[in-house]
Amino acid sequence: MRRVAFVVGIAVAFVVAAPANAAHRSKPKLSVKSVSAPPALAKAGASFEVTGKVANKGKRRARTRVRISLRETAKGAQRTRVASRKLKVRAHRRKRFETVATIPPDARPGSYRVVACVKRRGHRGPNRCAASESRVRIAPEPAPSPPAPPAPPSPAPTFSPGARTLGDPLLPQIGNGGYDAGHYAIDLDYDPDANVFDAATTTMTATATQNLSELSLDFQDLPVRGVTVDGAPASFEQVVAKPDLSSDPVVTQPMKLVVTPPRGIREHTEFTLAVDYAGRPQVFTDPDTSIEGWIPACYTPPPPPGVEVCDSAFVVGEPMGSQAWFPSNNYPSDKATFETAITVPSGDQAFGVGELAGAPTDNGDGTTTWSWTEDDPTSTYLVTATNGDFDYTETTATEAQTGRTLPVYDALDPSATPAQAANFATLVGRDSDLIDFLGERFGPYPFDSYGAVFDRAPEVGYALEVQTKSHFAFLPDGSAVDGGTASTYLHELAHMWFGDAVTLARWNDIWFNEGWAQFAEWEYAFEFAGGGVSPAQEFDDAYADPGFDWSIAPAELDGDPANLFATDPTYRRGGMTIQGYREIVGDDTFFDFARAIQREFAYANISTDQFIELAEQRSGLGGAELALLDEYFQQWLFGTSKPTITPDDFS
Repeated sequence: MRRVAFVVGIAVAFVVAAPANAAHRSKPKLSVKSVSAPPALAKAGASFEVTGKVANKGKRRARTRVRISLRETAKGAQRTRVASRKLKVRAHRRKRFETVATIPPDARPGSYRVVACVKRRGHRGPNRCAASESRVRIAPEPAPSPPAPPAPPSPAPTFSPGARTLGDPLLPQIGNGGYDAGHYAIDLDYDPDANVFDAATTTMTATATQNLSELSLDFQDLPVRGVTVDGAPASFEQVVAKPDLSSDPVVTQPMKLVVTPPRGIREHTEFTLAVDYAGRPQVFTDPDTSIEGWIPACYTPPPPPGVEVCDSAFVVGEPMGSQAWFPSNNYPSDKATFETAITVPSGDQAFGVGELAGAPTDNGDGTTTWSWTEDDPTSTYLVTATNGDFDYTETTATEAQTGRTLPVYDALDPSATPAQAANFATLVGRDSDLIDFLGERFGPYPFDSYGAVFDRAPEVGYALEVQTKSHFAFLPDGSAVDGGTASTYLHELAHMWFGDAVTLARWNDIWFNEGWAQFAEWEYAFEFAGGGVSPAQEFDDAYADPGFDWSIAPAELDGDPANLFATDPTYRRGGMTIQGYREIVGDDTFFDFARAIQREFAYANISTDQFIELAEQRSGLGGAELALLDEYFQQWLFGTSKPTITPDDFS
């Protein structure tokens, strides 16, 4: 054991005896070999990247800290520290460093080199430094800008009343300016025995098109219980629309519901307006003395018992009748989507536009609520709430062109005779075939459902293209459905494309709606039913008819709303204009044009001028023939004498 202690002692003695400078030779020997160039210009407070290399010529690894500063001269004593970085450098190696230097916010403006330094022994010894070859100039801070003067206060918005007309040439009493209706939710609680709404609410969602202080809706004088705008009570009054519609006291004068919201409505703002009302919905008499609106469907069967029966309400609205039972912007160009909920006695049915929103709801109090929704934009005159006692069926129709299966809602007055019921069954049984017949010519069916309502409403005497549910009234003698033929049924179905999906822009464009439907009747009778003359022959026969009334221009109607449904200018001459264009351009171009109307104007509106423009664009004609085509349209749609230009004038 002592032997080991002796050896250690010798070793210690040996170390002590070693030369003093050997320890220094084994220590690190550091220096900075390079520093990267700084940016040429920087501001106080700015940062920039610094890189460089540190060399260790010693025999021992070193831990050190590279200190970065700015100096006006490479060896100047005055320095501004801007960064530091810890570093490990192995013996006989070089180590790259990088860091971000930040100029102090209070740095004095001037020109500086970037200097990097390390301690020679790592943490001890003299500094060994290197400086960047180029300099960074610290620019003086610009003098602060004087504070901007305060912006002048925005002028308070100016609000003004919306117009109480949309300036229709035939019916200036309807339509309202200052807003665009987007959606209506109509909720009706109807007592058919008393023919009154026990309660009714219509909620319109709309967007202001100006700063509104006041707005109006088209609505007859049902008692209004209250109006709210965005949930806040609003003041209102019911006034007569201007000017007078007719001097005939039988004709119904349109009215307005004028609403003053509690505060102005800014332009582009969406708002909701709810009208709470009750009372007796009205029958509306037009300038041609036809009726529309909310029409009690009453008839007197032969005795016994010979007592008048009122078993339904036949609800149609062309051109103004919708305002007889709900407030709206009652103008064709302001289309909207609809939800309609109608509460009627259990056992009755009620119909709205669009699709049935679930099974009817039994309210447990002897009433049932039928709810419908239409998500395609709809003109107000195409809306319904027909209700009553019907034989009601839900079936489907399949569209060959698209493969879609459409729900079909059909209703037949149970008082129909066996012959009427058989006629009804035949007509609705052809829905798929008729949809395909028209779809091949005009494009796919534009809506998501179809249906038909056949009601004994002897005072009506016409059929109407209610959107998705064509309405047909029994004739007074009860012998047939109005028209009694498949051509009438086809006429109303054709309106789903022309009139409902693509709708007239103003009421003096009605020749467009009825002209296309008339043309479709001719095409159907010749191509599908196989019993009529060709549309070209229909054109020739009407052109040669000595009793034809050429004195009323289809697109102007003498400025008289009583001419809206005049047979010669609106139906026959409208259909002839369309058939004549077909003969001028040929079948392929013509039906491409019909489908182009659907593509470009579906769920919107078209004016006579837009129709002519598109027809000329797609005609394929040029030069003198295109000019002749333009004159053709001018004569046929705006002329008040028999046109002299016919398809025979084109090569």
